[in-house]
Amino acid sequence: MKAIITVDIGTSSSRATLYDACGHAVHLAQRENLPVFFDDGRVEQDPLLWQQVVSSTLQSCAQAASAKGLEPLCIAVTASRSSVIPVDDQGTPLHPAIMWQDRRSADMAQAMSDSNAWVYGKTGLKISPVFSAIKMRWLRQHRADIWSKTHKLLGIQDWALHLLTGRFVTDHSFASRTNLLNLETRSWDAELLELFEVPASMLCELVAPGSVVGGLTHALAGATGLPAGLPVISAAGDQQCAALGLGLFSGERAVCNAGTGSYLIGHSAKPALDAGMRLACNVSAVPNAYIVEAAVLTSGTIYRWFKESLCQSNVGPELSFEQLNAEAASAAAGCNGLLALPHFKGSGSPYWDAQARGVFFNLTLGTTRGEMARAILEGIAIEMQASLELVENLCGAVQSVTVSGGMSKSDLFNQIQSDVFERPVLRLDNTEATSLGAWIAAAVTLGIEASYPAAFLRAHSGSRSFRYEPDPANAGVYAQRRAQSHALYQALATPALRELLKTSD
Repeated sequence: MKAIITVDIGTSSSRATLYDACGHAVHLAQRENLPVFFDDGRVEQDPLLWQQVVSSTLQSCAQAASAKGLEPLCIAVTASRSSVIPVDDQGTPLHPAIMWQDRRSADMAQAMSDSNAWVYGKTGLKISPVFSAIKMRWLRQHRADIWSKTHKLLGIQDWALHLLTGRFVTDHSFASRTNLLNLETRSWDAELLELFEVPASMLCELVAPGSVVGGLTHALAGATGLPAGLPVISAAGDQQCAALGLGLFSGERAVCNAGTGSYLIGHSAKPALDAGMRLACNVSAVPNAYIVEAAVLTSGTIYRWFKESLCQSNVGPELSFEQLNAEAASAAAGCNGLLALPHFKGSGSPYWDAQARGVFFNLTLGTTRGEMARAILEGIAIEMQASLELVENLCGAVQSVTVSGGMSKSDLFNQIQSDVFERPVLRLDNTEATSLGAWIAAAVTLGIEASYPAAFLRAHSGSRSFRYEPDPANAGVYAQRRAQSHALYQALATPALRELLKTSD
């Protein structure tokens, strides 16, 4: 029997999944690869850790395939986007990966803000510390010793593809998260390269999402037990693959992939740009299509931080996520007026404010741990609801939202999303939409299925889905919380208060 292996390199963990020819996961190997968060806003990761993780998880899948009598046909790769790794001509990292959440280039991005409209018109992205180009420019200006030795500037996915095949290559979906790809031509843009001071020679060769980029090297074949020359496919970026795995093929639906960060995504047949530049438009995993994307930069990260930093004691057993979820579920909708702004690494959509900070507002001596936990979940959903309205302006009326990612395993969070969005929320049985999207991309590339919708239907054949309906009793509560959250952000964003808080640091 034939099989496909997907590799999904996430921000907090990475996994390799062995799928059969019907899109059913038969083996999963997962390892943590947590980034390092520094107090000054830097976020870094050691690329060699990804090398260990990719090798060990592929080896686990190879062993599982042998035991189950399955023959892997390819490896399909997806990963988080917009990180930057400078490497030499052998692909050896010269500096830790500057992760997508990293804020060291915030001042530089602010200084270039006069170019935002022009850059957004070409790339579908504002200039932001989140995206790759400003990180590259920061390296050039602040790490001249590293820059002088750099052969290529890679993203995480480019690093993985080079590790597996020896080639320096990236696909359009990843490139569309750099601020350097022209959406119309799907090529590196000479004017953008000049603006960000990035030589074209330092960037990877461009291919379409779903392309076979090479064969597995003898070194990785020996390390994993997979055959040398096994085709390696660049499936697409993690959020593009998640949208594919959730069946986003029209503007009538939106999808939300909630993990370390949360992404609310709509579908468009052409580049769709928001007049206020509050949404990102990127190349889709689906041919000749685009995704319109809103981002909450920190979501699951905040919930983990709250549990590990504020909910543990030196006595008694460790608090589990299940226990914390139960306490959050016992709190009333609206948390007795407690608000949480999930801007722990700045704000993504709709504000795109790198200077924003996380907030708990309206705390009292009566506030419970469960209310604080629920307020985090509500704050994330409220931020996404504001972006959902913007997505509808570009993609059309959204009838329902399909959810996935680690946070979607929580029934409470899914119900909160439904209540805040005021429309049904659907969760498919397979919540690992990103790896499933990589399988769909590979299945079409290999000819197992003729189209992406057909591959999606095959993968979900016989599986269950879960539907969460909005509770009318909570509509008024969350409408009020949405208005209060927006007003709180606006008050905290005033220049005078920002300057006062900066002086107090």
